[in-house]
Amino acid sequence: MQQSLEEKTFSNRSVLRGDLKKLIFVAFLALFFFGLALRTSEKIVLYFRLEQELRELSSQEEALRQEIGELRKERQFLEEDWYIEKLAREKLRLVKPGEILVRVIEE
Repeated sequence: MQQSLEEKTFSNRSVLRGDLKKLIFVAFLALFFFGLALRTSEKIVLYFRLEQELRELSSQEEALRQEIGELRKERQFLEEDWYIEKLAREKLRLVKPGEILVRVIEE
């Protein structure tokens, strides 16, 4: 009986050492995955920020393309004499010689 008790004691120590190794391995593995999760979460947040910025820039690009189209049309109109005359009459309130400018005053 004495011998089996010593074997058990010896065997318990080896089990404890094995458990300690497993515990250290699991702790190391947990820290590794925690660090990996932190790095991955930063990348995910960055991805969503960049995706939002891309959507905003795309909408700005579309607005600028529309503005370019309108400016091209206006440039074509500015090459026409009738449009220049229209702008001179409306914005600058110019009249041709012999015409009378009539202003309507609203009360």
